[in-house]
Amino acid sequence: MADLFSSLIIGGRGLPNRIAMAPGPCGAARADGFVGDEAIAYYERRARGGVGLIFTEALRVAPPDEVLRGAHLGIYHDVFVPGLRRLSVAVRAYGARIVLTLDEPARPEATPADLRALAEAFVLAAWRAHCAGADGIMLTAADGGLLYDLISPLRNQRADAYGRGSAGRQRLALEIVEEIRRWLGPRQIIGFRLLADEFAPGGLTLQDARVLAKRLTAAGVRLLDVTAPNDPSNVARFPGWSVPLANSIRRVIDVPVIGSGDLGDPHLADSIIRDGSVDIVMLDKALRLDPDWPGKALEALADVSGHLGQ
Repeated sequence: MADLFSSLIIGGRGLPNRIAMAPGPCGAARADGFVGDEAIAYYERRARGGVGLIFTEALRVAPPDEVLRGAHLGIYHDVFVPGLRRLSVAVRAYGARIVLTLDEPARPEATPADLRALAEAFVLAAWRAHCAGADGIMLTAADGGLLYDLISPLRNQRADAYGRGSAGRQRLALEIVEEIRRWLGPRQIIGFRLLADEFAPGGLTLQDARVLAKRLTAAGVRLLDVTAPNDPSNVARFPGWSVPLANSIRRVIDVPVIGSGDLGDPHLADSIIRDGSVDIVMLDKALRLDPDWPGKALEALADVSGHLGQ
């Protein structure tokens, strides 16, 4: 039986445990887009604390507007690769795996040609991630960016090939996954961050998410992060509240699934791995406040009579 500190193999890469760090901002992004010493130190500290899988905050795959350029991490040019390699080396030195999150702001006025160019930018970014020594990349359709804007029925009102029904809304995401897999093969883990439900009339439903999850894994996704809106006003929030959503999707696919939702209690985090609800637990606030959470969790669980190793 697996538990929170069991190892796991994803795409030929071993994780030392089932604890993942959420792709939230590290607070050290700069206007030039480079990964600086402060950002590297932030991620390195969490790796040293014992996290098994680290997702970076979103890296932009296309250059930002020069006038509106703000603090960001970039992967839209080869000049970013050396800094990202330093980051990968720093994290992997402690046995953790690192996955670079790729995203781009929504482009409501983008033409089909614009979207195809952005798809190419995502694929090139995945290649740069590989060159930087990262274990994989994660595309996200859950954080308000380009892919979310296209996949959400509430946001996508396009009348072209990238709209007009679920197949059109999913088209760009699937094209990107398929092209990355075609180009890089099994050399890189492809992850996808997916909303399980938008909890709004006319929005993405759990059944929609289940269908999309099957299409994504068929296209080449090897790790699925199932999440939910940050603040759904019509849903009660409690520790583990979104885990059943992740489990519902896990039952229809055959790749590891990440669950989240206020899982900072080590006993709760361990229990949902043990009962097979999800394969990996993702933490955000708990790791921001305490980089040593994994070690403390191991001690807490070891104090439970007969817990580990049985």
